[in-house]
Amino acid sequence: MIGTRGTALAGSVLVLGLLAGCSDQPLPLTEGPPGASPADGLVRVVQLSAQRAQVSDQVAAAKFGTGTAVTDPAREAAVVAGARADATRAGVDPDWTARIVADQIAASTQVQNDLIRQWTDRPDTRPAQRPELNRVRPELDRIGDELVAALKLAAPARANEECPSTLAQAAVGQAQGLDEVHRNALGRSLTSVCDGAPG
Repeated sequence: MIGTRGTALAGSVLVLGLLAGCSDQPLPLTEGPPGASPADGLVRVVQLSAQRAQVSDQVAAAKFGTGTAVTDPAREAAVVAGARADATRAGVDPDWTARIVADQIAASTQVQNDLIRQWTDRPDTRPAQRPELNRVRPELDRIGDELVAALKLAAPARANEECPSTLAQAAVGQAQGLDEVHRNALGRSLTSVCDGAPG
């Protein structure tokens, strides 16, 4: 059984490492709209987080060798602000959403730094093509929009003691097809999902 929420997912290695051998079935989190449940929302959050980590490869390729900084504080702040506004319109806690989107950005930064370091040290692993950033960003925007919808569905699970184990088991399943760079990023991106409801 996973410990308290908040500690169960505190860190990229912890979220996947502690549960790598967990064989329990995901715990039921069944209250939610017809045809879906908060557990489904958590699974979708994991899927979208993995997608974003993988799209970060294209962002890294677009920046590699150009002198463009990995971090872009102004754009990152705009993305978080946009997600906060979208969440407010959708009836999702905007502060919770902002924390999760900030974690997603931190995970993307982690992937980009890891890949750029690898490509610098091992030229044979460098990407063959450099995509245009403005062609990658619509995919990031799509993931962001879908993430808010997934968080709306997952919201009832936030403060449930079963949230960390359900989320982490979904993460372990998703991580099976990922390399170490993207597994670590996936764990980092999920840090705030089960942080409990305010108050």
